[in-house]
This record gives sequence, C-alpha cells and structure tokens, in this order.
Amino acid sequence: MNKTYQKICTVLTRIPPSVSNGFTLIELLVVVLIIGILAAIALPQYAISVEKSRATHAIVAARALKDAQEVYYMTNGSYASSLDNLDIQIPDVDGFNLETGSISSGRLAFLRDTGDYYIVASGAYRKGSGTVLKNMLYCCPSTEKGRKICRTVGSQQAPSNSHCSGAWQIF
Repeated sequence: MNKTYQKICTVLTRIPPSVSNGFTLIELLVVVLIIGILAAIALPQYAISVEKSRATHAIVAARALKDAQEVYYMTNGSYASSLDNLDIQIPDVDGFNLETGSISSGRLAFLRDTGDYYIVASGAYRKGSGTVLKNMLYCCPSTEKGRKICRTVGSQQAPSNSHCSGAWQIF
C-alpha cells in the first residue's frame, strides 16, 4: 500500500512548476479588456444597421402606398382623400407612425417614434397636361443620428426646394 502512495506522489512531483491548471488574474483581465473594446466598436455599428433596416421597411411601405395613390390618381383623376379608398392593405411599420394629413395632395409620411427622421412619399407633381415632373421618396432628418440614417438609405442629397432641409432622395 505504501508503494502505491509513493508512486502517486512521485508522479505529482514530476509536473513542472511552469504548468498550471488555470489562468492568472492578469490573463483574464486582458481577455475581458479585449472583449470590451470589440463590443464598444461593434455595438454602434449594429445599432445603425438595425435602424437602417427599420428605415428600409418604412421606405418599402411608403413606396407601396405612393404607388397605390398613383393608381388611384390614374383611375379617378385625383388622389384618394382617405386610405380606405386605396386598394391596399395599410402596412404596419414597427417604430413608425403613418401621417396622412396631406393625403389628398398625394403626400404621406412615416414618422419615426424617436423623432430622428421621417420618410416622405410625395405625390407626383403634374403640369396642366398631366405630365409627371417628380415622383419621389425622401428621408428627412431631424437630428444628427437621423442624418446618418438618411445618408445610408438615400441615394443622393435632395435639392433645396424639397419637402425638408437636408433631405435625401430615395429612388
């Protein structure tokens, strides 16, 4: 019995002192610091990506409603005075409120709950002959965060006579 105990002790004493079974506190702190730095870099970019996808959802919904208004205009000679007159199911866009105060002129907007920006679908501006001059979607920023989002979803800076200052056109 003593011999078995002696064998275990000699095996344990042969383990070199530089090999350990865990991490030092410094190693753990370095890993936590690296993870923290990576998270600090990645989270703002993730937030912008999520906001861009929300804006894109609002753009798709605004374009669908704008197209339904144009179909109604071609059929009846004027824009619908109510969304109920359009042959479309009104999309529910998370984080946006639909504003239809100027719907009879072909204009509607999806307002972001945070107030950073809004998506405007303008009706076609027509001359007396019925020729379409413009038929645009705009992203209108209200804050610096809204400017970043509008810049990422817009294709070009809108002219100064657009619906709002600093707008970006969306095609």
